Order: sequence, then structure tokens, then C-alpha cells
Amino acid sequence: MIPLNRFLLVRPVEQEESALEAPIFYLPDDVVTNKKPYEVVEIIDVSSESKFASALDAGDKVVVEGHMLRNVVVFGEKATLIEDNYVLAKC
Repeated sequence: MIPLNRFLLVRPVEQEESALEAPIFYLPDDVVTNKKPYEVVEIIDVSSESKFASALDAGDKVVVEGHMLRNVVVFGEKATLIEDNYVLAKC
């Protein structure tokens, strides 16, 4: 998949959760909790229309707004995209 229209193709980076982030009570399985406000993702590809086209390369890690990540499945292939406006910092 090739990102277009200022989108970045990314892969979420798994981070260890600390004991402080562990839930302190149990929720039913059907309850959806909010995503993390910020996520670290690895860049796979950057749209040529993005303002970061020359600043980010495949393999770079960036901090993004977690709730703005878009997961799509096209032809059986899962991809995660985010618009360049929601990139906060490069790690």
C-alpha cells in the first residue's frame, strides 16, 4: 500500500506497560475503553504530498495522537495510516 494525500503508512511500536498503567478494576468484555492519547509508531512509507516527505524515512519512530490512527483492511492486507497533522515528535 502506498500512502497518498499527506498520509503516513505506519506500524505501531509495542511498548511495555508499567504496573501503574494496569487496570485497577475489571470491565466486561464488551466495554471499549479509550485508546492511549499518544502512541509511538514506526514509519513504513510517507506520501510525497506530506510536509514530512523529506524529513522522515522508513524506520524512523514518531509520536502521534493515538486516537487519530486509522486501521484499514484492503484486499486482506491490514494497514495503519495517520495524517501528517497528527505527528507530534520524532524519537
